[in-house]
Amino acid sequence: MKPFFSALLFVLCFHVSSQAQNSSVFHDSRSFFEIDPRYGKYYPFEERHAYMKVLPQYGLDLRMGRQTDGRAQWERDFNHLSYGAFLRFEKNNVDSIQFKDRDENGHERESWRALGDCYSLGGFINGNLYRGKYWSFDYDLMGGFSFWTKHGDEFIGSVANIHLAIDAGPTFMIEDNLDLTLRYQFSHSSNAALRLPNCGINVFSWVVGLRYHPNGRTEPIPKEKPRPNFQKSTAIFATESVGLLQTNEWMRNVQTADGLMVSDLPNERPYYFANAVQIGLHRQFHPKFSYNVAMDFGWTGETKRMYEKAQQMYGDGHEYFTGENPIPLMEYSFARGLHLAPSALFEINYNRFAFCLGGAYYLWHGIYFGTGQKKTWGLAESSESNFEDTYLPPCYRTFYGRLGFKYYLGENRNMFVGSFMKVHEVVIDYAEFSFGINLFGWKDKKR
Repeated sequence: MKPFFSALLFVLCFHVSSQAQNSSVFHDSRSFFEIDPRYGKYYPFEERHAYMKVLPQYGLDLRMGRQTDGRAQWERDFNHLSYGAFLRFEKNNVDSIQFKDRDENGHERESWRALGDCYSLGGFINGNLYRGKYWSFDYDLMGGFSFWTKHGDEFIGSVANIHLAIDAGPTFMIEDNLDLTLRYQFSHSSNAALRLPNCGINVFSWVVGLRYHPNGRTEPIPKEKPRPNFQKSTAIFATESVGLLQTNEWMRNVQTADGLMVSDLPNERPYYFANAVQIGLHRQFHPKFSYNVAMDFGWTGETKRMYEKAQQMYGDGHEYFTGENPIPLMEYSFARGLHLAPSALFEINYNRFAFCLGGAYYLWHGIYFGTGQKKTWGLAESSESNFEDTYLPPCYRTFYGRLGFKYYLGENRNMFVGSFMKVHEVVIDYAEFSFGINLFGWKDKKR
């Protein structure tokens, strides 16, 4: 680890510890601090990056958290979880990452550089799958932003990125003020397709940590009365989600200074807006869990890119247009960027905050407008027709997934804001930013 970071870490720990004793914020027994060294190995999604699997990554986390004690009903429902903020440092040991750009004459050039180090900050939720007297088996959900000291290589296209992590493992109570934690963690950092390239960095890590409770441990508040009866509820909702992506689809559309036509580089590809409107049903069937079923009406401007590429393919005499069963050459329109898909979403509800995971299957695409073409059904992308392969954006043929969170607003929690990753075949398409509202709802009858 760099000497500067080591010195900064020491000063920060000393400052936080001294302030914890003097600040009224930390006078109760609900606060804790944690330091977590990490050792991991890379897990790239692309086969051409398999060489990274043998290389190590080192890291260090600092956490400041609050232990819930059951003052609210949702805290008791989740067995007194904790939450807080983290600061993470990652030392990367990869010194040969491909980098492509153009010189002053527009000619493509290739160079190699080291993968930069990463600093991340964000929030975490630490829950208990089992909670005993001297130990517990825990899980962590972590999310925030990461900042890279180098970017523009095949993995990281921008300075700022999204950072996500999930882990699980035991926590042992050593003494009244100290815990030992052991975790196995998966972490991911990428920029949600806002800036290419965007392969991202994936790491599986072992994490060993020490958790310090400066004022001892909090004791759960005794239950003074039985849990209030829970009523299942149903609501009809509508959601509006928008996103921005830089297309990953390349074209032979860049002209150099000497007139040579060459393929465009990732940083030269255009941006497109995407939008999705959902109408569906939300069902709260448990105090901690709920689900949505909906119909997604989607649109992506990236379809325009596919129609422009089809024009190039046609001009080149591609076999799709000249073979035994040639496909028609079509002009782009707004309607041909539409998509229709039924979707489902499962939610884990931490009071007003919800962690969400779901998916959808495409039923119909606007590219069929004005043609005799029809959707081909199947679970594999290989089942698509030549027409769909030409005019649909990559991976839009079958399934897509959603992973993200919501935060419910209002006294009756009938509105929410959220952010989701829309994923096609384990590759993010773009990040959705959502606003939703319950149009009307009702509760089940009391038994």
